[in-house]
Amino acid sequence: MLQHGRSQDADGVPDWVFLTLVACGQTFAISLIIAVGAPSSGYSGWGAYAFACGFGAVLLAHRAAPLGVLAVTITGIFAYYAVDHPPIGMAVPAAAALYFAAERRNVWWPVGAGLVLLAVSAYFRAVNEHEPGDVLSYDLLTNAALIGCAIALASTVRSRHQLREQQERIITLERERERDRAERTMQEERIRIARDLHDTIGHALAIVTVHANVAREAVGRDDDTVSRSLSNVTDATTRSLRELRSTVSMLHSPARTDRVPHTMEGIQTIIETARQAGLTTRAELAAEPARVPPTIATAAHRIAQEAVTNVIKHAGATTLTITTRIEDDALHLTIGDDGRAPSGPSAGGHGIAGMRERAALLGGTLTTTSSPASGTTVTARLPLTREPRT
Repeated sequence: MLQHGRSQDADGVPDWVFLTLVACGQTFAISLIIAVGAPSSGYSGWGAYAFACGFGAVLLAHRAAPLGVLAVTITGIFAYYAVDHPPIGMAVPAAAALYFAAERRNVWWPVGAGLVLLAVSAYFRAVNEHEPGDVLSYDLLTNAALIGCAIALASTVRSRHQLREQQERIITLERERERDRAERTMQEERIRIARDLHDTIGHALAIVTVHANVAREAVGRDDDTVSRSLSNVTDATTRSLRELRSTVSMLHSPARTDRVPHTMEGIQTIIETARQAGLTTRAELAAEPARVPPTIATAAHRIAQEAVTNVIKHAGATTLTITTRIEDDALHLTIGDDGRAPSGPSAGGHGIAGMRERAALLGGTLTTTSSPASGTTVTARLPLTREPRT
């Protein structure tokens, strides 16, 4: 019962109900001891019962001043014996006060109070000419056991309360950590979607720009070239719109996991797009698509798409080379051109940084080399077995 001296028990019963029961139990126990001992001591008054009620009533204030309740209780015990009331023991009236003080405050105060009670009890027992054996066995040990049990029980309950509070704090911290992790995941997903949109739309616009320029120059001179260029524009925009719709549908349905990833075969589409843009393409696709996990294939597709977009927009190249191979349990992807190295705002821009970040998230690396003689080469190494980093 005593360990419910908190705000509310598991069944929702207010703690003042338990505290009232403890106070009533204390009063009843002391009154019973007085009633049993009164005939042998010749006591017939009501003062002792008033003390019993006081010992119980003072416990109601333990939440506000546990040490004050303990001090009042000990003082009351000394006053009780000073007016020569029937014996009730030293430990019985003080047990509940000792418990509450040890449960809510430092345990050393209740220990000191218990030692004072034991010392006073042993002293008066010896002074009243009791046998030393009776004082040791009956009075001292009995009171010491009761006082020790009350303080030990309170210490155990307080430890349990502290453990429960620590567990609640840990649960709160875990919830905050999960919330932060969810927010980070959402932010990473937004960045990934933004990067995909950048790659898709940037690539499509580069292709559209090239073919639109070709069609404009061929208007009135070569209707077949105009038709072919406009057809390529239509194909590029159709593919871009299809992927854009897929991405937007993911934004409307965050729980979707059925998005079809890019595959290694998609690199062939990128090569065909570059060829339609007027580049002479060479491809050596030696990597077996079945050996490349979907996440690696998607990253390789995006890196190739971004690199080819940069070639079309900035390099002024005439030849494009793409090679893929699997070596040392990693996918090696190389995109090279014979154009000029990018300079100014386009050099080392967000496109290259995005490609490097894609490779790094999968535990891989991406390097770029440029020279006026040989053009620009982008080389990516993507491990096939390492888990993606978060």
